[in-house]
Amino acid sequence: MEEGRKGYVPVLVGKGGYIEKIWIPIKAIRHPTIVELLDQSVDEFGYQQGVLRIIYDANNFKAVIDNASKKYLANYKCI
Repeated sequence: MEEGRKGYVPVLVGKGGYIEKIWIPIKAIRHPTIVELLDQSVDEFGYQQGVLRIIYDANNFKAVIDNASKKYLANYKCI
């Protein structure tokens, strides 16, 4: 089992067969864009236990997180 990173949550992001685990800050979960993407995933998968899943291009998701970090999150680094 992979050890968690303090202050981060793993999110499986991808579509079209390519899925990547991206660790994002817990604070990012409240960002309006992330909330919208999670809502879309609920429509697709329903509520499930386990790792969060977002149907979105992984590279575009990283860009969204990086952009949000400049405006919304303090001390964020995409890892």
